[in-house]
Amino acid sequence: MGVKSRITLAFVIGTISTSVLLGPAWAETVTQATTEQSAQSQQFASTVYNGYRASRLLGSAVFSLKGEYLGAVRNVTLADDGQIDSLLVEGFRTKDEPEFISRIPFSRVLRPLHEGAIVANFSDLRSREYGLFVDPDQAQAEPHEFSVSKVIGDYARLQAGQGYGYVSDLVFDSGGKLAAVVISREASVGGGTYAFPYPGQTGRWSPKLSYYGLPYVTAEQANKAGLRLNMKEFQNS
Repeated sequence: MGVKSRITLAFVIGTISTSVLLGPAWAETVTQATTEQSAQSQQFASTVYNGYRASRLLGSAVFSLKGEYLGAVRNVTLADDGQIDSLLVEGFRTKDEPEFISRIPFSRVLRPLHEGAIVANFSDLRSREYGLFVDPDQAQAEPHEFSVSKVIGDYARLQAGQGYGYVSDLVFDSGGKLAAVVISREASVGGGTYAFPYPGQTGRWSPKLSYYGLPYVTAEQANKAGLRLNMKEFQNS
């Protein structure tokens, strides 16, 4: 019997022995953990493919409840936990007034969202209510927020600082919360586009950094943990 055969046989015997010693409870625990992991992966994939991509949200036309065209989304601001806070909308130019930028609270946006078009419930986009900046006298505390333009375009790096890829998109769930960070890899390392759950405040990334940090040591670990995307599978956008 060769060395590889003896090693394989020893491994099988050891596994069987462990199963016998630990009993059915051990096997049940392993099966349950595997099932839960599979269910979580399936749930994440469903959330991603049925979500809304930031790249499609940016540039979307904004309409009033009456169907009036008001402008286009130029940026999106998010809270620390990834929840969309507001949309920065560039209003169109008229004969008498120049173009302008307004900040629409996401609570005024009607859902579900539709590809390329957003309907918002408000009275006057030019009102001070939709100004870019909060009145210092009314602000209770400095808001902790960041914009999608701060994340999209960043390099993605592993824990030791090695480059992993490029943040090409973000995906939001139906409630407008950031569900996944989408990272594309270069062709020399096999290419592919992967989605990773957004970790929120518990993650190893901060908007103040010049890169997006992944919680993995090696590229192989990241590849196994990430969801490799098939872009044709996206349902809503």
